Amino acid sequence: MNTEKLKEYLHQIADSVNKDTRLDDIYDQLALLEDIDESEEEEKAGKVIAQEEVILRAKKWLK
Repeated sequence: MNTEKLKEYLHQIADSVNKDTRLDDIYDQLALLEDIDESEEEEKAGKVIAQEEVILRAKKWLK
């Protein structure tokens, strides 16, 4: 994650912080946003498989 994206996410998260927010909640939210970014980049790069293929592979693995 680049510095600008990190700053953007931290600002978004900071806006939702309240008296019940824990540091772990902030870490979790940041990790989720990073995972979403990574998934979107993989999709753009064509590094994904169709759900139908996942189902076929799972059937083979679960025999």
